[in-house]
Amino acid sequence: MSQNWQQPQQPGGYAQQQGGYPQQPAPPQPGYGYPQAQHPQPGAPQPQFGGGFPPPAPQVGRQGNPLAAVGAAIVAAVVGALAYAFLLSSLADTDSNPPEVRKFAYAGVALGALVGLVVAKLGGRNVALWVVGAVLALVAIFLGELYGYAMILNDATTNYVDKIGGAAAASADIPSANEIFFDHFGDLFDTWKEDADAITWIFMILSPIAAAGTAFRISNR
Repeated sequence: MSQNWQQPQQPGGYAQQQGGYPQQPAPPQPGYGYPQAQHPQPGAPQPQFGGGFPPPAPQVGRQGNPLAAVGAAIVAAVVGALAYAFLLSSLADTDSNPPEVRKFAYAGVALGALVGLVVAKLGGRNVALWVVGAVLALVAIFLGELYGYAMILNDATTNYVDKIGGAAAASADIPSANEIFFDHFGDLFDTWKEDADAITWIFMILSPIAAAGTAFRISNR
């Protein structure tokens, strides 16, 4: 007795009946709608994840030497005061009676700028040193004025004695600028104060302002 026997079909459909297997879908190829794969170049920095970029290091002002700055500023003030005194004496007309003193504003500004430059170069960003530099510049311009007047008085006295001539001129004892400045400082100050006017005080104020301003600009470069 024969029966029509059929082999049961296995799951998988027609593809398995043919001896094959279901094919997996091919991975998407780079193109429209898909980003291209990035390949790191040799020696290139690797990307960081999670931490981001480190914060920049805080900038700290340049530290200086306060003692060296003050010492150098004192030397600069003394040198500047002497230079200012010689300039004041050279611009004065000592042949007239009384002598005519000419003021030069930029000399005080230059003196203050010199002191401020020294303070900033050696002291760094130190506001206290800027104040010290301004005070030294004011003292320097004041002493420069007085020593300049001492030189003017010495020169004017010498010219007056030369005009007189004779035995009186030969026996005259003319005090030097140093003697007038150190031995007769009170009289010298009174003479300078009587001759000083508003322009004189303005010129003197410009010197400490120039010192502080120069120190501030140099220190913040």
